[in-house]
Amino acid sequence: MQLDARAVRAARILAQGLPAPRGARLTAQAERSGWQRTIGGAEAYLGLRARAPKLRRGDLEALVAEGEFAVVPAARGCIYLVPRAEAPLALAIAGRLCAARDARDAERAGIRAGELDEVGDAVVAELRAGGPRTTDGLRRTLGDAVRGLGERGKRVGVSSTLPPALRRLEFAGRIARTPVGGRLDHEKYEWRAADRVSTAGAELPEDPVELHARLLTGFVARAGVTTLASFCTWSGLTKRDATAALQHADCVRGAAEGITGEALCSPLLDKLLRRTDQALATVALLPFEDNLVHLTGGVADWVDPAKHDLQVPVWGNMKDKKPTTRLGDSKHVSWRTILADGRICGFWDYDPEEGAVITGIFDPPGKAARRQIDALAQGTSEFLRDEIGHARSFSIDTEADLTRRCGLLRELGAR
Repeated sequence: MQLDARAVRAARILAQGLPAPRGARLTAQAERSGWQRTIGGAEAYLGLRARAPKLRRGDLEALVAEGEFAVVPAARGCIYLVPRAEAPLALAIAGRLCAARDARDAERAGIRAGELDEVGDAVVAELRAGGPRTTDGLRRTLGDAVRGLGERGKRVGVSSTLPPALRRLEFAGRIARTPVGGRLDHEKYEWRAADRVSTAGAELPEDPVELHARLLTGFVARAGVTTLASFCTWSGLTKRDATAALQHADCVRGAAEGITGEALCSPLLDKLLRRTDQALATVALLPFEDNLVHLTGGVADWVDPAKHDLQVPVWGNMKDKKPTTRLGDSKHVSWRTILADGRICGFWDYDPEEGAVITGIFDPPGKAARRQIDALAQGTSEFLRDEIGHARSFSIDTEADLTRRCGLLRELGAR
């Protein structure tokens, strides 16, 4: 199988639930787009709103409150919003990836054998008796059951026995986290006692190769067309482990324009490509590191190479004297992206001083697409201003950072 660039982009767009099917349920759209990073900002809301344009803030929060979705550690140990049926897989992957480091940190911090089990039992007993608690709340109520680790612990970033005990309990499915106030735009959680996280049909294989294969199968289905290297970058698995998993994963292997080596494609590829024209007509305002670009290699892969010299701000260096880098070399562009005519044609962000979204177009789409971009910008402005109340991308983002990013965007010719 040989895919041209047009087919590759169409398959990726459609695999991500774009454009939003008429009458599609929010639950189905959230499942289709895959695990959503919750990094303390508005991105989870914006990612789902791109696929469900009528989304209200409370709609997504209700999915979590009702148990349709869970907030758990997942790929690379990062926190994601995942479908409830996939929570056991996410926890198993995160637990395996963190196990060696956690054991090493416990030894270096001077945690005694069996000590975390004792703390864990005390935590579960407290949660069952007193209801949900924050980590600070548990620390206060558990008293001497939690031991401070002093300077030895601080050197490895473990202040007491409580945080590692909570991690072990969460990976085991004995406790679950719930966002304080139900909101998904911060990193404050309450813990509650829970039976082992499981659902019908979610039993996990004991063989790690089979476990990784299940993760890879879901990744490819949501990426549409991707590579094993992109899977390793996203998941944190080694190339060796990913290669072993590939022999058991459900995906189509072939060749694709723009991809060096083997392309991994969704088993539904033929069905997706029947809607190529519809996919390439999609217009969307996407969040920072949306799954559409994050699962397939980054923003540069969606941009005409002739535009790769464009200077863009990169996540993590906005306070540097030179806060931008070449688009073709960037892996984490901190602007949000605009999809139109089958490519990333511009960027957008929210100006807190104006209370409105501004857009910067560097590769102009057709007139109809531009009208849609303007309409989406207005609707997104209202959503962020009136429902979310801010436009921070991640937990340490600030309004000053947003203002600086918007200043750079205006230099691109923003409006």
